[in-house]
Amino acid sequence: MSGHQIFVDELARFARAAADTRWTAIVERVGAPLRVAVVGRRGVGRRTVARALARAGIDLAPSSSAADLDVYLIAEVVKPEDRDAIAAAGQRVLTVWNKADLADPLPGVSAEPMVGLLAVAALDGLLDDTRWAALRLLCARPADLSSPDSFLTGAHPLPVATRRRLLDTFDVFGITQAIAAIRRGESKTQVQALLRRLSRVDAVVASITAAGAEVQYRRLLDAVAELEALAVTDRLAGRFLSRDDTVIARMRAAIDVVEAAGVPVEPAGHPAAYLRRARHWQRYSRGPVSAVHRACGADIARGSLRLWSRAGAPPADRDAP
Repeated sequence: MSGHQIFVDELARFARAAADTRWTAIVERVGAPLRVAVVGRRGVGRRTVARALARAGIDLAPSSSAADLDVYLIAEVVKPEDRDAIAAAGQRVLTVWNKADLADPLPGVSAEPMVGLLAVAALDGLLDDTRWAALRLLCARPADLSSPDSFLTGAHPLPVATRRRLLDTFDVFGITQAIAAIRRGESKTQVQALLRRLSRVDAVVASITAAGAEVQYRRLLDAVAELEALAVTDRLAGRFLSRDDTVIARMRAAIDVVEAAGVPVEPAGHPAAYLRRARHWQRYSRGPVSAVHRACGADIARGSLRLWSRAGAPPADRDAP
């Protein structure tokens, strides 16, 4: 579970005890789901990818202006308009290479590969008994799968309508992979799991989560600021902010942000490592980094010190770093 989610869950628990609409409002703002817009040129598979991401649990926004993060789709070729749109979006965009089964990796673009059609097939459970029987027939009576047209027009006992339905669901790539799996003796459930892996939808969801870490961390910082103001007259707010679990949740949320940006965080499991990490991130927070990363550094240092203290730091070191 992410540090942000731990923070939200603990805050919600305190809000129930507070029975105060101000607490409830803070919980709603900090706990709002990350909203994602699927954008890109016509023909890149926006509807298919949006459907797959929604089925995978991503909260979709109707437009880029209503989203926290854009998933910008490219497919087959990267056009100048793609590069311009990606550059204009800045840090709030994740580039996804849809239809990755149809072309070699795209040069000059960092993109997460995905096969949206297979993702929908797997997540919507489209490998039904009819399609399964058709795939098993193709195992016994191979067809020409060199291209979609060859598959549709070649002589074969499988009705053309059924072949077209298979293509609409899996495309040639998915059909060939499913046939190979059936020949290996895999069950329908195993083939469906294979299609999900081949679709790379879970990797894209993980990348969306990582890319959204900064958005959620900013919300956490806003919530902390509101709670600090509330703590002037509300002791419960002060208690929440000073708790070990809150400080450590903030640290974990900050770690999610810096790691998503490619900055490694040293794992720590004993007092000396916690103290070393606290010193490092305190220095980091005072360096030439963005305001968000300064806050991250401070939160990682603070949380590491709290863990160091809980792990039984020597009394002589209590004032470090």
